[in-house]
Amino acid sequence: MTSSPNNLVIEARGVQKWYPNGYHALRGVDLSVHRGEVVVVMGPSGSGKSTFIRTFNALEGSIRIDDISLGNDLRQIDAIRREVGMVFQQFNLFPHLTVLDNLVLAPTLVRGRSRTEVQAQALSLLDRVGIKEQAQKFPGQLSGGQQQRVAIARALCMEPRILLFDEPTSSLDPEMVREVLDVMRQLAQEDITMVVVTHEVKFAEQVAHRVVLMAEGNVVEEAPPAQFFKNPKHERTRRFLDQIL
Repeated sequence: MTSSPNNLVIEARGVQKWYPNGYHALRGVDLSVHRGEVVVVMGPSGSGKSTFIRTFNALEGSIRIDDISLGNDLRQIDAIRREVGMVFQQFNLFPHLTVLDNLVLAPTLVRGRSRTEVQAQALSLLDRVGIKEQAQKFPGQLSGGQQQRVAIARALCMEPRILLFDEPTSSLDPEMVREVLDVMRQLAQEDITMVVVTHEVKFAEQVAHRVVLMAEGNVVEEAPPAQFFKNPKHERTRRFLDQIL
């Protein structure tokens, strides 16, 4: 993976985050992600990893995403949100809308595209994630794995430049995890830029360009998977791996 500045799509420098109760969740996080790169973020509960990827907007510190600097300008924040797709632990689908309408809603409202055009794209994406036959069902009629695949298709329907995944398999039954990870593996093969918070070690070993460990609100270590899992440099990383391997 080249480190040319022209390929840099996420650049976080000194990112801070405090909650109203005074908790200091992010303590000067630095991270760079290049176009087409898959970065897996791991860490213990409370390490700040989910906070970090959820808050690529208006933070103290410096964040650039695809040459847009984030600050307090709402127009900049809105521009970023149009280019960054997010897949959550909980699927966040609208229960009163069909699967197809869940996909069609944002592109028509936010990007102003025609419903006919978006509907055709949505059906193609549902086919791509293996659930086109579920298009007219409601989310509550689907399994957890199917709902998460709908959530991934919905994110793709906005044609994002970057996809963020916040522990996308953590709320799934074990037998459903593989079907979601298989879809994510396919996306990785298509050079989509992805930042994934997960503890799925096999996925990280097979797909990631880099694995990042966060602890206590900062990045402790980042390395290619082979080095991260087999020969980590930091004692904190070794302690973490002893608990999950």
